[in-house]
Amino acid sequence: MVDSLSATLGLYGATLAIAFIAGMFPIVSIEVFLGLTAVRVEARELVVLIGIAVIGHQIAKTVTYYAGAGVFELPRGKVRKQIEAAKARIDRWNQRPRLIMFVAAVTGLPPLYLLGFIARPLMKMGITTFTVISAIGRILRYTGAVMIGGLF
Repeated sequence: MVDSLSATLGLYGATLAIAFIAGMFPIVSIEVFLGLTAVRVEARELVVLIGIAVIGHQIAKTVTYYAGAGVFELPRGKVRKQIEAAKARIDRWNQRPRLIMFVAAVTGLPPLYLLGFIARPLMKMGITTFTVISAIGRILRYTGAVMIGGLF
């Protein structure tokens, strides 16, 4: 699939597409793609690829951010009760929401995918704060993936 995307969209287009897909479907890994690409391209190009990956992934996370506001307003009945029960656990994170978001962006734990949905409605985080923290954390994460990939 990666070779097909690269042939069709070029390396930069494939990076953007894979980053977006990875942001929407966590079973796809932009980190693996960047790590494998690190052995085939020069360092300057890796910097560009990291930037493109951050942008693609952040577009997906912005979708989850805005989707999260509506998700918590729609459910009724049993689903609503489950969300209310989860809010109690999530409230523990609200003591340091920026730190939790940064750790998630850098390490993937808790999954940034899930935090994107709750950043606005439960963590009360504005889009600018969410975007800046997510982007900085992803830059660090992707740089690490590229460095590890470069070792092989």
